[in-house]
Amino acid sequence: MYLRSKGDEKLKYEKSCGAVIFRKTRGKYAVLLIKNRYADFWSFPKGHVEEGENEYQTAIREVKEETGIDVKLENGFRMESVYLIGKKKNIEKRVVYFASLTTRAYVEPQPQEIAAFRWFFEDEFPEEKTFENDRIIFGEALKFIKSRFGEGSQTGLRPR
Repeated sequence: MYLRSKGDEKLKYEKSCGAVIFRKTRGKYAVLLIKNRYADFWSFPKGHVEEGENEYQTAIREVKEETGIDVKLENGFRMESVYLIGKKKNIEKRVVYFASLTTRAYVEPQPQEIAAFRWFFEDEFPEEKTFENDRIIFGEALKFIKSRFGEGSQTGLRPR
């Protein structure tokens, strides 16, 4: 956590990194969302940057810790979410997200932090139980994954 001035008050700064994890199943993309034990909203796996880590290392480590999934982060996608937290809204939280495509469906949630997890198909994204920044990041990450790996619906048959 870092400090900087905002007028006369001290503004603290936190940085976390994580990933928007997709998998292709039943001809569609599904995204992994988790619920933290301390809040009733869905979000992406993420966590605090540790000393000596870069953003990629933090995202890979935090995803593994929270979900048990070893992710490969796709080059070309990086988005930030910035918002104020704390009782006095005096902490600027900056979260950097990367995109990943996995074939693994099995999740091993970290019981100390994660209350629930679920793979949501792209048309089931829980708009009412997510933050606006996460909805925007989801939309952009989905566009990126589709541009890189193709649309979700595939029959496996070639047109004649």
